[in-house]
Amino acid sequence: MKELYKILLVDDEEEVRKSIIKKINWEEEGFLVVGDAENGVEALEKIENLNPDLVFTDIRMPYMDGLELINEINERYPLIKSIIFSGFDDFDYAKEAIRMGVIEYVLKPVSAIELTEILRKVHKTMDEELNKKRDIERLKRGYQASLPILREQFLNGLIHGSLGKSEIEYALTEYEINLKNASKYMVAAVHIDDMDSHIMAKELIPISVKVNLLGNLENKVQVEIFSVYSETSIVILIGLPEKMSKNYIMSILSEAIKDANRAIGVNLTIGLGISVNDITGLHTSYTLAKEALGYRGIVGNGEVIYIKDMEPVKSDKLKFEDIEAKEYINILKFGSDESIIEYAEKIFSKLKESKVHSSQYQSYMINVINVIINLAQDYGLELSVLTKTATDYIDLLDKIKDTGGFREWLMEASINIAHRIREDRVVTSKKVLEEAKIYIEENFADMELSLEKLCKHLHVSVARFSTNFKKDMGISYVNFLTNVRLQKAVELLKTTDEKTYMIAEMVGYADQNYFSYVFKKKYGVSPSKYRQQG
Repeated sequence: MKELYKILLVDDEEEVRKSIIKKINWEEEGFLVVGDAENGVEALEKIENLNPDLVFTDIRMPYMDGLELINEINERYPLIKSIIFSGFDDFDYAKEAIRMGVIEYVLKPVSAIELTEILRKVHKTMDEELNKKRDIERLKRGYQASLPILREQFLNGLIHGSLGKSEIEYALTEYEINLKNASKYMVAAVHIDDMDSHIMAKELIPISVKVNLLGNLENKVQVEIFSVYSETSIVILIGLPEKMSKNYIMSILSEAIKDANRAIGVNLTIGLGISVNDITGLHTSYTLAKEALGYRGIVGNGEVIYIKDMEPVKSDKLKFEDIEAKEYINILKFGSDESIIEYAEKIFSKLKESKVHSSQYQSYMINVINVIINLAQDYGLELSVLTKTATDYIDLLDKIKDTGGFREWLMEASINIAHRIREDRVVTSKKVLEEAKIYIEENFADMELSLEKLCKHLHVSVARFSTNFKKDMGISYVNFLTNVRLQKAVELLKTTDEKTYMIAEMVGYADQNYFSYVFKKKYGVSPSKYRQQG
């Protein structure tokens, strides 16, 4: 079955449009005529609603000619193809059409046979373009070629704690990550101490180190090796069975250091983080592995440095990270009540599950509270809006003496500030809409009153305002402005003796003929007849 492409016909002669529609079996050739228009202005209005794939247009038409129409289509709807059919065998027209990307230039009159051949040629071209976009095998080959990059991006995200559990589980299988079914995990950070090797070129050293490390480790443990940030920064992710000891890991890493020196001629130092039971905790092990590397100035290069050998046993570190704060703010601004409660519970769970000194509890809670207070201040809200149980900062400090009070405050404040932000967004949107209507009422006579000019006055983006305006008003900005102008024109026709061309200018139309066309389209009669009818 042929792909059906939608066509819009544009010609100022109705007989020509009807003739073209009747002389071709459009569906048999893979096309569907979805509409027709008598000039470029009307065509643009119909394009927005009909979404054609192809526009057939004459060149010479009132109000907006074919070339102007194609230029507008290219700017607003770049995926739509254009064909010109014209009675003018003019080289300059054809040259301009080619420059604008017109796919065919057809001279009128054209027979049904000729037009059918043109349509078949166009259909074939559009099919080929569509098939390229649908070439699944080509997409699969591209995906396979990008897999090494995707794997490395995933592994980097894994050690930086930026991935969720479901995302991790999917990627472990999709990218064939060699860490599945491990009982524990560790991260080792590798530093290439000297990039000057007498055995190989400097630019080959990082990749050679990774290959050498993989060869030494892959048959002894589950392992993934990849680069982070710079050429001299390499990370080893290790998946451990239940009973494998830290000493065994250190021994095989030590042997790998020796082999790299022998085979590549470089010295390596490896920092080893703690083991973690959950793969989502690898960023903790990675952070400590990097800390362990910092001790190489004391221990010396060419060694495996285990973080717990360098520091006394420490409690966990509890910190409200910047990335968590940004996520929290984003959810408060745009999330549902359910997602807000879920994230607040996540914040509280992190607090509750940490085994830290009480001073760290206090610091963590204050950091969370400050995020909410700063957000409230950004929106000009008083603290009393957030919760009834703590109306000022002193009350808040009293609330966080225990984690139960903190949880209660966190849940209430999170929901309350989110609701106020939503209300503020709605009020702001309505205020902008009212300002827009007032501005249009006061400036409808401005012939240059474009959507862009209005948005510049309101200090809002064109795209967002256009969408919100149509959603709230049920009509596009252009149609709303047209209605205002025509209503003013009707008032002037009824209450003054001004000539039609003067009224056209008074309501924002530079072209009297176009004013009459728009007026007749809405009211069914010309301005002069409307006045005569009283």
